[in-house]
Amino acid sequence: MTLALALVVTAGVAVTPWLPGGPDIYVHVVWAHQVMRCVTQGSAPLWLPDLNAGFGSPGIRLYSPLGPTLTGLLAMPLGDAGSGVRIGLLAAAALVLLVAQRRGGMGAGLLVVLSPVVLHSLFGRGAVAEFLAVPLLLLVLDDALSGTVAPVEGGVVLALLWLLHAPSTLMALGLLALATLLRRDGQEARRLAAAGALAAALTAWHWLPLASEMALVANRAALVEGIFEPVRNLLGSPSAHDPTANVWLGWAAVALLAAMLVGRWWRSDWVRAVLIVVCVLLASPLARPLWELPGPARYLQFPWRWLLPAALLAARPLRAGLAGTSGRLAAALVLAPLAFAPLPRLVPDPALNSAMGWREAGAAVHEAMGGNPYLVDAAQNRPRSFDRLAENIGRFGGRLVLVGEPGGRVAVASWRPLRREVTVEVGHDALLSLRLLEYPFWHVSLDGVPVSGRGGSGVLTLALPAGRHAITVWWAGNPRARTGQWAAAGAAVVASMWCALGWWRRRRRNGEAS
Repeated sequence: MTLALALVVTAGVAVTPWLPGGPDIYVHVVWAHQVMRCVTQGSAPLWLPDLNAGFGSPGIRLYSPLGPTLTGLLAMPLGDAGSGVRIGLLAAAALVLLVAQRRGGMGAGLLVVLSPVVLHSLFGRGAVAEFLAVPLLLLVLDDALSGTVAPVEGGVVLALLWLLHAPSTLMALGLLALATLLRRDGQEARRLAAAGALAAALTAWHWLPLASEMALVANRAALVEGIFEPVRNLLGSPSAHDPTANVWLGWAAVALLAAMLVGRWWRSDWVRAVLIVVCVLLASPLARPLWELPGPARYLQFPWRWLLPAALLAARPLRAGLAGTSGRLAAALVLAPLAFAPLPRLVPDPALNSAMGWREAGAAVHEAMGGNPYLVDAAQNRPRSFDRLAENIGRFGGRLVLVGEPGGRVAVASWRPLRREVTVEVGHDALLSLRLLEYPFWHVSLDGVPVSGRGGSGVLTLALPAGRHAITVWWAGNPRARTGQWAAAGAAVVASMWCALGWWRRRRRNGEAS
């Protein structure tokens, strides 16, 4: 009966023609669509071909890639990107309930799902990846506070959390380190360090190239300027980019602290209470000097993001106290901001399927969400060549290839996300330009001989001598990614051997006991 109900709910969510209307939903739907496009054409989503009017984008490689990849893969059998996003969000909510049921009861899971901060993440911002990461973040924090972080299992969970949502991982690691410090437990500190080292090795294929490519795109500036300037997103900031949400989240923070006082959580778990207070303080104006420093904390962008782990930390004591009057009052206080929450904004699903290129998909997104009809990627993922995008859209029109000779003839043999092949015939020396943003990891061969492209035009360009030529362009990838892949493979082997050794020891002990 439960399975049948779950299937009915899942089917209903899949066909619902609406999505959360927060500002982040646009890019998550577009990324899911691009994953569909890449996989359908037999390519990994390392370059998203339809973004920027078909000139492409480094895309989700410069973000935590697991969320868009999962929603894109879910979308493929369902037929459109929006369905994949909805099913992903539903699965995340179900996992929250499952984790909470095993750790603290179903009531704790419901309190997480109904938390004002979690609902703001979903409906206020449309932050799909952040919402998908909630069950893993809940698991990590709960293990840390129960002192059960295991080096291998904890490392794998932290690695998955990083690939789903890097900011949540950074917050989790900070809170785990603080909890270990407060307990002064050397053994727990060693387990946590081992889990962190394993997670770093397992994800080296992602963060190593990311660290080097931040200099190639607008990442640094885009993540700390404008609406992302952290001091603008402190609770109570006079220059908040969304004053209504800022005030509402401020009341949610006050409600958390009030619930902690009413429930007297410090009596049963003082470390948890300290972590909740620290999270709220980091989101408050008292932490402004920290957010003004040019350190890694600024890349969290939103200080009030710390309210999310605070809400997850509060779930277990709230659930435990529901049997008493003070506990029920604490739960009512935490949920009270929902009474004056802004109504959830929904937008129509643009129904992006894998057959839609940038023209059709752009028109659908613009009509449904008011998004850019050229499917321009997130600001932090734009290479420097993006600065000349408008000029190149005008030059190319709808063409894939431009030849700087009026009589030149072009035939496109193959045009896939990670490999393009064209043949060209020109009577004189000429320049060939491809509908492809300049980025250093594209390699070019001319008649089978590697050649260098010409820079400065914003697109991949090469010089051609007179005659007939075959040009191949392929994605070679960041060399640091290969280094990271070797590190991840080595870490996976070591972790597997560790697990196998542990299994053998347990079996031996059981055999001796019998």
